Formats: sequence, C-alpha cells, structure tokens
Amino acid sequence: MRDLFFLSSGWFKVAAVAVEPLPRLRLRLRLRLRLPDARSFRPDRLSNTVAVVVRDNGDVVLVDCGWSREACASPARAVGLLQSRVLGMEVKHGDAMVEQLAQHGIARDRVKTVVATHLHLDHVGGIIDFPNAELVCSDVELSAARVRPPAGGYRPADIETARLRPVYLAAGPSYGFPASLDLFGDGEVVLLDANGHTPGQVAVALRARPAQTAGAGACYVHVGDAAYKTWEWGLSPAGPCAVSRATAWRLDLLRLRYGSLRDCEADPRKPVLVPSHDAVVFARLPHAPEARAAE
Repeated sequence: MRDLFFLSSGWFKVAAVAVEPLPRLRLRLRLRLRLPDARSFRPDRLSNTVAVVVRDNGDVVLVDCGWSREACASPARAVGLLQSRVLGMEVKHGDAMVEQLAQHGIARDRVKTVVATHLHLDHVGGIIDFPNAELVCSDVELSAARVRPPAGGYRPADIETARLRPVYLAAGPSYGFPASLDLFGDGEVVLLDANGHTPGQVAVALRARPAQTAGAGACYVHVGDAAYKTWEWGLSPAGPCAVSRATAWRLDLLRLRYGSLRDCEADPRKPVLVPSHDAVVFARLPHAPEARAAE
C-alpha cells in the first residue's frame, strides 16, 4: 500500500438529539417533566467518510464513494427536494470524490475498485463518476438492494449501470467480526461481516505493512453505519442513537454487532475504528496523501 487517507463527501446536518444517548433524554423527561433543553436540538454535523487506498501499482481503492458530482451540484434535482432535506444534506461543487481526488492529483480512471460498506445512496451514489471501477459488495447486500424498497435507503439507479462484483465472506473470524474476506490476498483490504444496519453491510479493515509509507503500519477499520457515533458501542446501555434505531434493518443484530466493534478495538493490530458519519473521528484522520500532507 502506497498511501491511505480519508475524505468526506459533503456533510449532513442533524439535531444533536438524534445522535446523542437516548436514556439521558428519557431521564430528563421523567424527572424534570419537560422537553429536553434547547442544547439537544442544536445542529450537529455528520461526515460522509470515504477511505482512499493507493496500492503499490498506483491503482486506487475507495471504501464507499459518497455522493456523485451531480448530487453535489444540485441535491434537490439528483436526490429529490424532500429526501435531501430529510437527510440534511450539506453539499456543494467540489465535494464529490471525483473532484476531491483530482485536487490530490488522482485521476478518476485510476480508481479500479469501490468497496461498498453497504449500498445506500449516500455511500455509493458517486459510483457513476468512476466508469473504470468495479463496485464490490457482499452478495447478501446486493440481494437486499434489489428487493428492498427505495424507502429503505437504496436507490436502484446507483447499481443499474455499475460493474458489480458481489462477494461471499467465506473466511473465518477476523478483527473481532464473525466472517471475513481478504479482497486482494495480501491483508491490506479485508471485508468483515458487520450486518445489522443492512442485511449485508461490511466493515473494511485497511492495513499498511510496517515497511510501507502509509502511517508506518497504520490500521483502520471503516465500519460504515454499524454505528453513527463511537459512544454507541461502549459498555453503556445507551446505544443505539435515534438515527441508528430509525435506519437499522435489524436492531437486535445492530446491538449484537457492538460486541464485534469492541472486540475489534481490542485486536492486537490496534485498529482505529472509523464510522462513516462521526465527524469527530474524521477530524483526527489523515486527509491527504503523505507526500502532499508533508508539503
């Protein structure tokens, strides 16, 4: 692996009450007999985190690809006025991955693989901007996207023209998750069974070998929407947050996956867990190729 960094394809604006611990809010209601205070309704910005892996041969792998260039230019036209408002989309020209990569000197034809944590529209809408890329997802996730209604977060248009490569996670446990698939056979990109938010969601472990440049052996696990905020998988019974509850395919499996996330944190490789939408985590990640970051 030559490089590893993270970008955000625009932002989302939500009320803080939607992503903070719920029991605390219920306690306020029960003991004080009033609505949560105004601070709970302050805006909170969520990222739309995409991992960028530059392989030794120069090919680029993305984990998710965010919104398309069209959606960033006009979300109301591309996504629909109502849905863009409900999602709290904050996007503008230049937020699409194809344009951000170009700013870092990476042409779109170098993107050969997009690994989808899941096939919801905010995670794979940008695939249309990468005609040379293969869209890799779990076979279970692809089946779900084809049979579940668009109201569930899927948009048929996102996968109709994509070069799809469904994969089966046939290998055993890894990084604390129950099943896995080493995509290239070198340990650098490993898909992990993280279902719960959707039927076939995967987390993706990204690891640079110690002799390589990307963080001197740095290890990250992009967990998609297995959690929106890091507090959700803590030992407190507070999670999931309201947004996680509202968007989960199976809430029982989502809660079960929190054990996998805790086990992942305890893995000897010391991975940094990266939820798709946690802006605090995103702020701590590398945001440019090492050569440019050093400039």
